[in-house]
Amino acid sequence: AISNLKKHLQTYHMISERMMQNYLDEFCYKLNRRYFGQKLFERLIIASIYPYWCDCG
Repeated sequence: AISNLKKHLQTYHMISERMMQNYLDEFCYKLNRRYFGQKLFERLIIASIYPYWCDCG
């Protein structure tokens, strides 16, 4: 994971300390979803509509 993070950060030309948390968040997001494959689109649709059809009251 560390070497993947280093490679991910090398894609940016200028890395600022102020934006570092955003870069790390993006890396974690991509790392956690690397095995979804073809179900990624379906999971995105479900995640986008879930709060609207959930009876959370």
